[in-house]
Amino acid sequence: MQAEFSLLSLIACGIYAMVAFACVKAAGEARAKRQQGWHAKTWTSIAIFFAILIITRLVGLEDLLREGLREWLQAEGLRDRRRAIQGPAIAVAIALFAAAGMLAVYWVAQRISGRRNIAVAAALGACGAMVGVIALRIISFHALDRFLNGPLKLNWVGDMGASFAVLAFAIYYIGIVTGRIARKR
Repeated sequence: MQAEFSLLSLIACGIYAMVAFACVKAAGEARAKRQQGWHAKTWTSIAIFFAILIITRLVGLEDLLREGLREWLQAEGLRDRRRAIQGPAIAVAIALFAAAGMLAVYWVAQRISGRRNIAVAAALGACGAMVGVIALRIISFHALDRFLNGPLKLNWVGDMGASFAVLAFAIYYIGIVTGRIARKR
């Protein structure tokens, strides 16, 4: 299967590149301003994550995984019963991501304070949401396809929403660390 470069995929790659650049800049500012070590490491990891998203989008890895899953279902004789398999798979995926999200929010609320720490943690959370959207796209076949790719394009809302959230948190973090965003009194 040859990767197809749609205009939307190229736009997504451009947005991912902006996010990766902002995260590299945030990591650099974290190091330069001697912030907590996990800040720079996390921003660097998020930048790498978005660089990987660019590559996967360009080579069509999601499509390859989805097609491979469909071929496996066909080979196992499960394709005709895919709706019976897809429903529980989607329910499990949504339940796992919802549980992980709730646990992460609880953990962050209990252990993290401060605008800088919260900005880094929120960006990480947005990456988790992105992973959830990607997982749903890979396991979706028909019913979920209509939901993700229907008139509301929830696939793109989730994808771009998470990307822009990370971008906003990186810019916010840079503003805090460089003193451009002052603490309100």
